[in-house]
Amino acid sequence: MNILNLATTDENAAGVPCLVVNTMFRNAGHNSVMLVRESASGNPGVIALKKRKYGSYIHTFNGKVENKLSAWYRKISPLDRDDKYSFHNINEGKEYVSGKKILEHTPFKPDVILVFWVSQFVNSATLAELSELTGAKIIWLMTDNAPLTGGCHYPWDCKGFQTDCSDCPAILTVSRKKIAQQNLALKKANLPAEIDLISGSESDYQRALKSALFKGKGIHKMVAPIDPERFRPGNKEEARRFFGLKPQQKVIFYGANSFTDPRKGSAEFLTALHEVCKKLETSSEGAPRLADVIILLAGKEGQEFFRDIPIKVKSVGYLNETDLIKAYQAADFMVSPSLEDSGPMMINQSVMCGTPMVTFNTGVAMDIVQNGKTGLRVELFNTEELANAMYRMLSLSVTELEIMSANCRQFALTELTPEVYASKLMALF
Repeated sequence: MNILNLATTDENAAGVPCLVVNTMFRNAGHNSVMLVRESASGNPGVIALKKRKYGSYIHTFNGKVENKLSAWYRKISPLDRDDKYSFHNINEGKEYVSGKKILEHTPFKPDVILVFWVSQFVNSATLAELSELTGAKIIWLMTDNAPLTGGCHYPWDCKGFQTDCSDCPAILTVSRKKIAQQNLALKKANLPAEIDLISGSESDYQRALKSALFKGKGIHKMVAPIDPERFRPGNKEEARRFFGLKPQQKVIFYGANSFTDPRKGSAEFLTALHEVCKKLETSSEGAPRLADVIILLAGKEGQEFFRDIPIKVKSVGYLNETDLIKAYQAADFMVSPSLEDSGPMMINQSVMCGTPMVTFNTGVAMDIVQNGKTGLRVELFNTEELANAMYRMLSLSVTELEIMSANCRQFALTELTPEVYASKLMALF
């Protein structure tokens, strides 16, 4: 089988799902390549239309020029946006690369074309051209909601994508409100008639079923796979020693790349933590004590956000994959308070490592977090329930946590392995 995987990049979180799938098919013996706009990674099986020696695109000469031109254009044609919607796809009509050029760089005629995160790389017209030139089966795998909308990556409670994206709430400049509507109309006109869509979570799946673009087309749900050999349970005491944590402590793992992004629910997490601390301070004998609880904090955000909360925090900064796995292994449970998310992938990874989750009811948590079995999932935006769930997890005995950990690993081995994912995906070819 000749498989072409398209993504803007293979170098950060946006490119990981495509890289994983490409590697999965190559290991299975298929002719599979990942074609990206630019890359300096040197990853096997990845073809870059433009190769860099090092650094990200933003630091290249072309990237700097593009940024300056973009800044200049924003001055003469201002476009104010509400950042929470992540409205980045401004011009659906702009061609970044032709289908012909893509095929010139592909070492075979593809039987299947898998489309991942392709912002500022591939538009709907390019997909139509590829369909016409190859006759290949085209499948778009959602990494966020951009495939469904007129430009935003996260629609929150907006239902515009179900009709025509008119009066877009993400665009605040009144004179340019029609951008989203025009983009959606272009997608509708250009998308190949035979195109399938795969969501990685229940919440995205429900949106896809109601979307103006994909309603009536083949829509499927497949939760993203995790390598069970790399992400696996480990020795908890050793993992805790690595981070300087005590064996008897109750460890909550939390990753925070941005406390200012409303999607990630940091404010709700802090509100819930205040309530948890009150419960811990008044705990009866035998219940968990505040002095025994510590937050293992990963990411660029530091302890200053917790200065008003009487709880220990161990900030470890950015973690590479090896150390991230140790963090999962060290924790009693992980909290992911995302409010609007297609993932996050950390939920998949945590459960594969045997670490239970506490989450709101959105994104991939709806598929993975089974109440009382692989963690606790609570009503969206309900900080009181989130606090109760964290306190309940802190109150579990060692044996109860071990049972929940085993449930997580078993669920992941049954539902989240590359082999399971590949089998489901191949059934669509």
